[in-house]
Amino acid sequence: MPTPAPTSCRHCGIGHREHAQRWTAAAGWHQWTPPTQQQIKERMARRRAARTGRP
Repeated sequence: MPTPAPTSCRHCGIGHREHAQRWTAAAGWHQWTPPTQQQIKERMARRRAARTGRP
């Protein structure tokens, strides 16, 4: 599965425009929730690593 965009939902990784209301085992039914600063940082690092081929 591709790494979600840095600003995707905290719980499921779906973007704000596509989200509406979703269900996940961890969060149940939820609306788009902004990611934490740590999640944004980790997602950006994973996307950068995938682009450059580095771990």
